[in-house]
Amino acid sequence: MRRHPTTHTWTFPPERPPPPAGLDRINLRELVARADRFEHHLIICARLGPAQLEIVTASEPLYFAHVNISDEYAIALPTGDALLDQFPFRTFISDPITGADVARYNHRAGDLVLHPVGFAHWPGRLRPPYEGLAIPPGMRRCGLSLVYCAGTPTASNARVVPLAAARAADVKTYCEPPAPVLSLAALDGPPGVLATIGTTSLELVERPTAIAPPRGGWVVVIEGDAPGDLFRIAEGARLDGAGIVRALVFSGDAAPEPVPPSWRELPPPPFAPFEDAPRGELPVVHGDLRVEAVSPRTVAVMLADAVAEVPRYWLARMLFRIGLHGLRLGYLETYGGFFVDDSGPDVRVGLRIDNRSLDVTIPRTEALAFVERLYRAVAPADYRERLE
Repeated sequence: MRRHPTTHTWTFPPERPPPPAGLDRINLRELVARADRFEHHLIICARLGPAQLEIVTASEPLYFAHVNISDEYAIALPTGDALLDQFPFRTFISDPITGADVARYNHRAGDLVLHPVGFAHWPGRLRPPYEGLAIPPGMRRCGLSLVYCAGTPTASNARVVPLAAARAADVKTYCEPPAPVLSLAALDGPPGVLATIGTTSLELVERPTAIAPPRGGWVVVIEGDAPGDLFRIAEGARLDGAGIVRALVFSGDAAPEPVPPSWRELPPPPFAPFEDAPRGELPVVHGDLRVEAVSPRTVAVMLADAVAEVPRYWLARMLFRIGLHGLRLGYLETYGGFFVDDSGPDVRVGLRIDNRSLDVTIPRTEALAFVERLYRAVAPADYRERLE
């Protein structure tokens, strides 16, 4: 299989015979090393009851704050690249109305981090002037993360897992009373249930003899002979624990859904990447919303009496992800307070500025065309969607 050039430093398992009956297997590193995937491409790789596992890869900071429809647990997985796997991360948790930070995490590969429902989370947020990393040609490297969340709005039943004393400073709150339930669990800590969503759970197991959830489930190998292996265990089947040092078991009171289509291939994006079609023109106007050029690197977004300057690069990045995921991401906000909210029957586009939220509404049937039009108009001249 042709692999994405940003994964050239990863390690991959060798060819192996198929697993026994009742088991299906794919390696998550192989899944997101495909040459046709994009940055921050949330790929659903397992479903069970109300919850799902997503795998995502990135070689640069995230482009937006995200308000999820359920609690969301994110884990940076090891890649086999020793330098990359030691990279430090920082995620901010914010009030979605005011934008004020309420907490932050310092974390690393092998940590499970809770993004609480109802709050915005932004991993890798930059400071003004929002310049990304200057990566020499051929030196870009990708990490990968596993996400445990719900596919439909789900109330929180988050649990707090005790954190080792040496890491207490890695979770910090900025407000009184403190932010809602926050949790950071290390996957080199004690085994046990780390997280729950709805009627499902995510449990850390160590050197299991066998793994056989009563209704079946999913297993992600964290450490062992083949790190990154994802198994589907059918109801009544059993996974031999030989070669597994540590793994996450995703199970619940329902049987796992069938292997998703993403194991075989990724669907094409709904519109062409920037470099594959003509660029658009500014200004872009929709009702009271106007987006016009300020400089080669920024645009002005104007709505009523509010004006915000927004970096073109990060705005284009966010807009392509909104299209890539079919207007199913909920509330996203990039630098300058520009947001898109597709959680309702129609789509809201606007500004969060000075503790105010101003927006225009776009019918869902027209929203994807608007997103593409804005994407092609705001992207800087040197912009590329396919990174190498």
